[in-house]
Amino acid sequence: MTDLLVKEYPGAEDFLDELLPQLEQHELENGQVISKSTSWRQNKVEGGYYAAVLDNNNNLVYAAVWAPGNYIWLSWSRPDGCEEAQVKLAKHAATQSLSCTGIFGCEPGATTFVEAYTAALEKSYVVRRSMTTYRLTNVNIPDHSQSMISRGVLRMATVDDDMQMLANWYIGFNEQCLLPVPSEEEAVKEITFRARIGFLYLWIVDEKPVSMVCKVRALKYGCSVAGVYTPKESRGQRYATAMMAVFSEHLRKDYDYVSLSADNDNPTSNYIYQQVGYEKNCITNDYLIV
Repeated sequence: MTDLLVKEYPGAEDFLDELLPQLEQHELENGQVISKSTSWRQNKVEGGYYAAVLDNNNNLVYAAVWAPGNYIWLSWSRPDGCEEAQVKLAKHAATQSLSCTGIFGCEPGATTFVEAYTAALEKSYVVRRSMTTYRLTNVNIPDHSQSMISRGVLRMATVDDDMQMLANWYIGFNEQCLLPVPSEEEAVKEITFRARIGFLYLWIVDEKPVSMVCKVRALKYGCSVAGVYTPKESRGQRYATAMMAVFSEHLRKDYDYVSLSADNDNPTSNYIYQQVGYEKNCITNDYLIV
């Protein structure tokens, strides 16, 4: 691949103004880049890094975005290989003194970027989490979930729910997924915010919450699911399968597709998602720079 140019943008607004239509051509894979940049633009975050590799027709080949306190988030790349673009962008990013601890991106491509970036900085990396990103367009209701669906009810959480209990679930979810574990105060604040904006849902059985799920990254064509969690005392009852089937069907009324990512070392969650119609789309890796 020749005639590739690295273009750096002064901020999220310029980056999105020029590249959003192209990013949306692969919206699912570029969901993090789109949502992070959009959030940073809305919040007027300063000091970020927004760069893309363009060909001589100004077509997007690869992109990376970063804001202080965040990972570097990478765009989708063609499966036929864009190694030149990934290496070129990685070397450019390495000259910017970005104080980031990790990199997040889908394969193929992310590993090439990470290897070139850490080599340029004379550092190393480890894969903290390897995930499969799934896409759902048609919901499947497993036969074994029919009785649970008839017993349970999906409803939006409100700030009148037990925020302390749900915050503890949120902490448990982060521990389970090897994510940064918030303090109780931070967890209550986050879970209350999600309930207030209508993104937190509960599965109710016998008038008692037994599982939770969150809507995230509502984009132009699709949205994502995250924070699927059932506390230990309620596991093994197929609550999560029933909840995910009903919740996914609910979201599909408003979106062309629904996506989610699951840790590859958690066979239970991967099995549940595939049972209700989620199909494997790509491998997505979370890299820690060491």
